[in-house]
Amino acid sequence: MSQRRVSLLMLVCSLVGGVIGFLVGEVMLAKLSGEIPQWLLMGLYFGQYAFFVGLMCLIAEMISPRLNGDGWKQRYLGFSWKMLVPSTFLMVGVVALLLQLLYGSSFQQASGANNIVMVLDTSGSMQSSDPDNQLFKAAADMVQRMDSDMNIAVVTFHDQTNVLQPLTELSSQSVKDEIVKKLLQYPRTDGGTRIDLALQAGLDQMQANQMANSTVVLMSDGYSDLDVPAALAPYRQNQVIVHTVGMSQIDADGTALLQKIATETGGSYFNVEHADQMTGIFGQIYDMSRTDRNIVSERTGATEESMFYAITRVVSVLIIGALLGLALGLIFDNRHLAKSFTIGGAVSGLLAGLVLEMGLSSIDLLDMVVRLLACSLLAVILTLFTLFVPASTSGGSSFAKRRLNSRQSPRALDAGNQSSKRFDL
Repeated sequence: MSQRRVSLLMLVCSLVGGVIGFLVGEVMLAKLSGEIPQWLLMGLYFGQYAFFVGLMCLIAEMISPRLNGDGWKQRYLGFSWKMLVPSTFLMVGVVALLLQLLYGSSFQQASGANNIVMVLDTSGSMQSSDPDNQLFKAAADMVQRMDSDMNIAVVTFHDQTNVLQPLTELSSQSVKDEIVKKLLQYPRTDGGTRIDLALQAGLDQMQANQMANSTVVLMSDGYSDLDVPAALAPYRQNQVIVHTVGMSQIDADGTALLQKIATETGGSYFNVEHADQMTGIFGQIYDMSRTDRNIVSERTGATEESMFYAITRVVSVLIIGALLGLALGLIFDNRHLAKSFTIGGAVSGLLAGLVLEMGLSSIDLLDMVVRLLACSLLAVILTLFTLFVPASTSGGSSFAKRRLNSRQSPRALDAGNQSSKRFDL
């Protein structure tokens, strides 16, 4: 008989599982972002999250089988344990992986090509901190990697600034080759470090063309006096991100300044311990500016205001929530619970997706709180839906029951058949 009921123990345990999944997910985001593809990262993120929620729900029902009944605990608990990993980590993880591939793909052409302005330090100190001129090799490698719909500008600076390459569309390989040649043949210079002039020169390049969808890459090994709020006001006003690259071993004060510039504009700071690391760092910055978009992080750049990607994120989390609910139904081998949890998971996924879409920002701590809220909603609301969609302690899908019956001895089956015949007579 179907009844509307709720297991408070399962609700609490599901919340605990969601929080554990959130914590593990935060570690993964911190350690693996940039190290593995986003589709794999999101598959692992939601796979482990579903596993911990499923594990805690199974433990709750094992302690107090309010939703499935004592018969389930006595006869089918072993089957539920076997279904835990396939139903949660594998099923939810694989689907999340596919949804991230969709969310991370560039189906829409941004309005106007993306602009990247490289602002490179050529002061005298760079001759000792970068004796092999790795900075310009890294910049050249970045140009070669860039897509043909992008614009690039290169500004060098010491006591003065020099526009090595005005903002230009990379319309062909020959254009790329010409810019790469300029970079690799750029002569050594001397002088001090004027980051204030560098930021203004980068701004001039964007203002002369278009500010929208622009990113600045600022590399320096030194420090200069700078009125940070005044210098960065136009960048913040036009939502231009500045990623900075520095050498903390060379100048700690310069590092602190670069970190502040990146933070104030929503960018990232990258520390270089050895000059030969710059090529990898510039490649990572390019990947961030172009494709660093995942379901649980802030969307920046050309797609920041895209309704297409907003809807895609919300629908993706809705599907993940529904699959999480279905996974619980499969674990318990109960079609009534599967229906209840799937509907509840879809509703919780919708709410969690809206929280992520509307709440994520460039503030790391705030983004963690938003993800915690989304993970908590996803875990709790689906377990409450047995109050709205009736569940039954005897309405299993019978998959485990068929397995159990197939193990009965022929004598027991024959006895059952004879008993049935006598009842018919």
